[in-house]
Amino acid sequence: MTLTAEQRDTLENFHSALINDITDEMGIDDNVIPGTRIRPVWSKEPTVGTAHTAQRVDIGYEPDGDSSDAAENDFFQYLEATEDGDFVVVAAPKDTEVGLWGEILSTVVQENGATGALIDGPTRDSTMIEDHGFPVWSDGHSAIESFGRVGFREWDVPVEVHDVTISPGDVIFADYQSIAVIDPDIVEEVIERGEEELETENKVRRDLRNGDSVTEVWERYETL
Repeated sequence: MTLTAEQRDTLENFHSALINDITDEMGIDDNVIPGTRIRPVWSKEPTVGTAHTAQRVDIGYEPDGDSSDAAENDFFQYLEATEDGDFVVVAAPKDTEVGLWGEILSTVVQENGATGALIDGPTRDSTMIEDHGFPVWSDGHSAIESFGRVGFREWDVPVEVHDVTISPGDVIFADYQSIAVIDPDIVEEVIERGEEELETENKVRRDLRNGDSVTEVWERYETL
């Protein structure tokens, strides 16, 4: 299923807590990356796209005798394969301390139409990324160069970030507090439920501001 522009625009009116509530109700409880470690590089409104995944590995990983040059060429192909509406997702070894992403890489995928990037490690050139206005979520910042320290394994495969599995084509919703991963097959249901929940939230807010008690509002809507 392809995410439409209309669906993207609607989702960007939601927030990650709302999506978490909806997917919890649907029996999905392993699809949210909390903003305890992965956080926005700079303040940004909600961003939505489809996952364009890649896996980086500790240096020394050379499948089938591939050279490090061949691995980097694969990484360049991954960047160039980014398409309009993609959300770049780069998984990496746990506790990576090198800068896995920077301003130049942001420029490459931004020019190819990417809506944002989720990096399971630190970023470099973080203020320059902000200057470009490209939304990036990452695990802190690091000036340490990644070349020669972290290699590239493969792309367009399922990856794991902060115990959440992300498959190519999954819908990524990211805001200031969390990142939610949505199976594309349930996007329309999430949107329908989300619009209903937003309407209820607005009614709750309105009634509280009009002076109704918490008890009255709870009995009326069974939500706060």
